Amino acid sequence: MALIVFVVSLFGMLFLGVPIFMSIGASGLILYAYGMGDMEPILLVQRMFNGLNSFTLLAIPLFMLAGEVMNRGALSKKMVRFANCLLGWVHGGLGFTVAISCMFIAAILGSASAAAAMIGAIMIPEMVNRGYSKEFSCALTAAAGSIGPIIPPSIPMIIYGVIANVSIVELFAAGYVPGIAMGIMFMIYSYFFARKHGYPAEPKPTASEVWKSFKIAAPTLLLPVIIMGTILTGMCTPTESAILAVAYALFLSCVVYRTLPLRELKETFVNSAKSAAMVLVVIATASLLSWAVTVMNIPQMMADFVYSITDSPAVFLVIVNVLLVIAGMFLDAGSAIMILSPVLLPIALSLQVDPLAFGIIMVVNLSIGVLTPPVGLNLYVVSSLSGMDILRIAKACMPFIVMIIAMLIVCSFFPQILTFLPNLLYA
Repeated sequence: MALIVFVVSLFGMLFLGVPIFMSIGASGLILYAYGMGDMEPILLVQRMFNGLNSFTLLAIPLFMLAGEVMNRGALSKKMVRFANCLLGWVHGGLGFTVAISCMFIAAILGSASAAAAMIGAIMIPEMVNRGYSKEFSCALTAAAGSIGPIIPPSIPMIIYGVIANVSIVELFAAGYVPGIAMGIMFMIYSYFFARKHGYPAEPKPTASEVWKSFKIAAPTLLLPVIIMGTILTGMCTPTESAILAVAYALFLSCVVYRTLPLRELKETFVNSAKSAAMVLVVIATASLLSWAVTVMNIPQMMADFVYSITDSPAVFLVIVNVLLVIAGMFLDAGSAIMILSPVLLPIALSLQVDPLAFGIIMVVNLSIGVLTPPVGLNLYVVSSLSGMDILRIAKACMPFIVMIIAMLIVCSFFPQILTFLPNLLYA
């Protein structure tokens, strides 16, 4: 019965249009009241505070601030120009540029919607002007933006690492494999799609043009090297690396390129704080709900249900993939991880599923949610940039969703694909 109360209260409020953080918090209160009767308000507040009381989670608002500085400092434009010089001259080259640029942005921000917004504002009008269909341009940008939480640094991976007590550094290392694989798949699809529809290739740049675009972009390209280099080598924690990212982004925007006037710094910090507050309040309320879920023994109920179906780790992961695709339609990745990890992770561990591989599968799967209505954030982002109907964009995203699902199925049956790199680096 507790499981029914949990599902009905949460998704019922989401269907009614209640904001996500309110739906999550209210579901936690309802579940706690159902199971425990009397509520101690101070206990509930403590649970929400404990969910945020983590030095590691401080990396989230800092990476978001770095992204805001990058956006206002127009640093992404320099990366896009360099990416276009590299591969813009092949068939579907602008599609290659979108994918590569989003992978660069992913290596700095760890956010799907930010990557789609920053690259879409530049590339969607450019692609349409060069003869690409608006549907394809929007769908590719939305799909490439979904790589944002997969290539580290990744906000959902930070959240999962804190909850599951898994090394965030190893999660980051593992994220490169599916993130780069997705980028390559999208570029291959862009090539054949462009050949089929006769989309033009860009003029091939000269060596001097490539070198010039590289020199302009080089300081910006150092940003992901600084972030992940310091993390993967153990020089910095993710939070300390995020501080370096903010400082370096400010230095580039205000001193090197001078594209961010000092008078705009206040607005930059305020906007970043507002965005971070939206994420952190969801984490706080999700901590309350996940605690209530654990107290009501829902993980054991779910485990008994899964054991009645299968004891195969691969089949379990396939079931999890289906569940997460559905959950991702209504919840953002951070919320879904906060709510579902305490339920699903104990089952995964009992079936000998590597928690590192399980975390990556969760993050990759939930990245599909930004491409599916009704909550798909990237759909709304590219729709606002292009003026195109969300359902048309969602339909055009289907080939990209199929590619992601195919990769997930392979990783579910061969999870060592995901653990290979961290085992190689940190064994």
